[in-house]
Amino acid sequence: MSKQYFFQAGTFPDLSYAELVAMFNTYHLNTDSIHKYSEEILLIKGKDIPENILIKIFNRMGGFVRFGQIIDNLDTFLDEFVLKEKITFGVSVLGNADKGDLRYIKKLSNEIKRGLREHGISSRFLIPSKGTVQLNAAQIINNDVLKKGFELLILKNGKEELYAKSLSIQDLEGYVERDMDRPYSDIKMGVLPPKLARMMINYASVDKGIVWDPFCGSGTVLMESAVLGYDFLGSDIDDDALKYSQENILWLNEKGYMGNIVYDIFKFDVKNPDKEIVKKLKNTSISAVVCEPFMGPPQKRTLSQEYAQQLLKEVKDLYLSLFETLDERIGVRGINMVLVIPSYKTDKGWETIGIREIASKRWELLNSKYSPNRDLKWSRKNSIITRNIFILHRT
Repeated sequence: MSKQYFFQAGTFPDLSYAELVAMFNTYHLNTDSIHKYSEEILLIKGKDIPENILIKIFNRMGGFVRFGQIIDNLDTFLDEFVLKEKITFGVSVLGNADKGDLRYIKKLSNEIKRGLREHGISSRFLIPSKGTVQLNAAQIINNDVLKKGFELLILKNGKEELYAKSLSIQDLEGYVERDMDRPYSDIKMGVLPPKLARMMINYASVDKGIVWDPFCGSGTVLMESAVLGYDFLGSDIDDDALKYSQENILWLNEKGYMGNIVYDIFKFDVKNPDKEIVKKLKNTSISAVVCEPFMGPPQKRTLSQEYAQQLLKEVKDLYLSLFETLDERIGVRGINMVLVIPSYKTDKGWETIGIREIASKRWELLNSKYSPNRDLKWSRKNSIITRNIFILHRT
């Protein structure tokens, strides 16, 4: 029987689904093997895909928190651990949890502990934090659960249950370190979350090459590109942004996140492009453009409609200039572009601009190929600004 695997999506399941589709495209895998089991669980069925490839894909993605294998026979599951002397394990429920799940987790954990004791195996188990039914990443990583034992999972979708085991957990500590510990992060410029930057890069579906962020800010896209192994270009009109990006990349290298990466960070004004820089860009094989423009200062309360429209005009002008540079001056062809267009919550409703207001039909919109509902949105509860993500291909 073919092995089946699962991916557990993070906070934004629609974005996660699109990322997995994009990564399957990058690795030339058939996306028909992706099946939605529940809102947060995607099963991989069909022809065998090597487990090491799926783990590699998982470790490259920003939108998933767990990857694992479906267990066909729970009765024989413990057999693979009988040669160990000591085991640390835990049980988690993913999906439609109910009030009785925590009691069941404790009961099942004690039964497993007794079963291991019968085989002469000493063990201890972890209980999910109060109010949850899932072990968190810190519990699993800090206790080395996946090496010293296992995390047994119960996958629920309201109709059925599956058993599974975790094979890999998202490197949450790495994301937190790159977000919080890097030398520079300018709140006034706006802060792109590293996980979202990682997802946007993956949406570009390039297996190698050069990623260009023309509005690099303090360098989040650049940093995640480097961690993924891409060469990159970072540009901005703001001198402070360039300094911050450069220092953050040097820090990233010192921390050991970067391999043999070639990169360049330079000043560039898309509204008044320097001819010499345009000439260099024209002679550079850019694989993908990934960017978020300056969207105004952080907002704590609903905007006036007039102010939102003013911010959107500035965003539109930046993008119109960028597309003119890409199409007419650099003359890119056959590349993918991933960009953010903001929506602002105003006193008269939400305000935004459409993708066709900035990109001509020479740029094919790919959202529907990555997501069933076409909308890719990053928006937290009570957000004043929503990030609308668009994936484009230059024909």
